[in-house]
Parts: sequence; C-alpha cells; structure tokens
Amino acid sequence: MNWIALVKFVGNRTYTLKGKPFFMKKSILFLLIIAAVVLAGCAGGSGSTVEVKLEASGMKYQPAAFEVVAGQPVKLTFVNNDSVEHDFSIMEIPMASMGATAEPMAGHNMGNMTTDPQLHMAAAMSASNSLEFTPTKSGTYEFFCTVPGHKEAGMVGTLVVKAP
Repeated sequence: MNWIALVKFVGNRTYTLKGKPFFMKKSILFLLIIAAVVLAGCAGGSGSTVEVKLEASGMKYQPAAFEVVAGQPVKLTFVNNDSVEHDFSIMEIPMASMGATAEPMAGHNMGNMTTDPQLHMAAAMSASNSLEFTPTKSGTYEFFCTVPGHKEAGMVGTLVVKAP
C-alpha cells in the first residue's frame, strides 16, 4: 500500500501517516500563518523609501518639523506655494547617498553664502522640486531658506533623524 494513501481523516481530527497518529490543530496553523505574515512585513520595511512633502508659503515651512529614520531612504518633495522663490537647505547632515533628482534653478539667489549646503533644492514661485537622500546618523538638523532675508523672516524648520 502506498504511504500517501495511508494519510486519512478520522472523525476526531486525528490524522495518520504510515499508521502513526499526528494532530493538526487549526489554532497552531493559524498562528504559524500570522507569524509568517508579520515576519514578511518586518523584512521589507527598512529598504522602502519614505515620502515627505514640505510646503513653503508666507515665509514659513509646513510642516515646520518632520521625522525620518536613519538608514531609510527619503524622497523629499518641496512645494513652493508662494509668489517668490524659496529653497530648502541643510548645511551638514551625514548621508549615505543623495539622488540627483533636484532640478537646478537658473538665477537662484543664495545670498552671500560662503559654503554650499550639503542638502539643497530650490523651487521657483508656484513650482515644486524633489530630491532623495538617506540620512545615516540620528540627530536634529536645522533646515532653512537661503534666499536673502527669508531665514531671518522665520523660514526655518527642524528635521529629526531617529535611530533605527
């Protein structure tokens, strides 16, 4: 007799395989399926890109602060809803990579800056721009607008990079 044919259902949920009983309870099977789904969800989380939308209007950023996680790629979209040009700048921030998605803006005025910001993108009035970066170190980083007079008028914000 073939051993596959020996697997049979018995009324009390006892199964036999080669004449030896084994028990399969629905609750154990259910828990194994849930555990597999949870583990699969945790495995794919760290490599996915977080998308952040930052808006400029009335000499302010909205939101004025946002959080990301170190090691996780970030796509930052900067939307300028104002009638003047604005930018987003962070002088120093440890990064693993930065994508070249931010379009340069001809004639962008960064004032008398002697050092270029490590993260920077500009957007003309009623326009948007985006860039991708991966922060590597937790900490609090100030961002601001480098257009002359804008930082002094209150165009500042905070990026918080949390530990993974």
